[in-house]
Amino acid sequence: MPNHLQNYYTLLGVPHTATLAEIEQAYRRMHARMYRRAAVDPAQNARLQDAYEGFQILADPRRRWAYDRLLQQEPESFAPPVRPPDPTKLIIARAAPTARWVNWVLLACCLLFALDWSLPLREFANEEVLSRQIVSVGSSASNPQMAYNIITTNTKFRLPSAIAPRAREGQRLTVWQTPLLRVVRQLSSPTSPDGPAPFQPYGGGLYSGPMALLPVALLGVSVVGVLPRRPPEVRVNTAVVGVLLWVVAVVLLLLF
Repeated sequence: MPNHLQNYYTLLGVPHTATLAEIEQAYRRMHARMYRRAAVDPAQNARLQDAYEGFQILADPRRRWAYDRLLQQEPESFAPPVRPPDPTKLIIARAAPTARWVNWVLLACCLLFALDWSLPLREFANEEVLSRQIVSVGSSASNPQMAYNIITTNTKFRLPSAIAPRAREGQRLTVWQTPLLRVVRQLSSPTSPDGPAPFQPYGGGLYSGPMALLPVALLGVSVVGVLPRRPPEVRVNTAVVGVLLWVVAVVLLLLF
């Protein structure tokens, strides 16, 4: 017996528990892949000959039993050490199915945003301004920026300080609001000295201005997360990013 017994399982790329059909299929694949090169490459030809010899041994139950007994005497050849799986990858793989469902929920939220944006706006005419509360919207002490939280009979919104005089307490406004999420899209102050020209709340609301990029980003992330055959890392990462974007969207809805 040679010092190192040839491991035909490793050569054919099958586990030592492989069935006869799996061994035969592995040999045929290897033969089809190496046949042309073996004709001109002595090393490939020798390897193909070894594969054929291994197939002959493993395809015969008696010879395979005897071969396995010999191979067991070389533990490193018969059972090569297996590197333990990465715990982080295991956690991500287990979380991937849940992450995909989270992405489906986020995608449903995007459809809700789209429906709310596309439906006709609700008009509240003759809305009385009940209160105005000044708030800070800038973090710089050298250049503070102020805004006003406005509450009317049926709505609430925020106005930048530059146009806040158009909505004083007791003044009457016309407010256009989305029907589902009650996002104020547009206002008009017919009795204001500045005239009845429509104007937008602070930041333009969730559906206009820079904030409109938020639902679009959430849609893109959630779509990537629900596509078939995505790696577990992609599903988990898109779910985490999508939840963060959703939280920001909810905060904007509550503030503006």
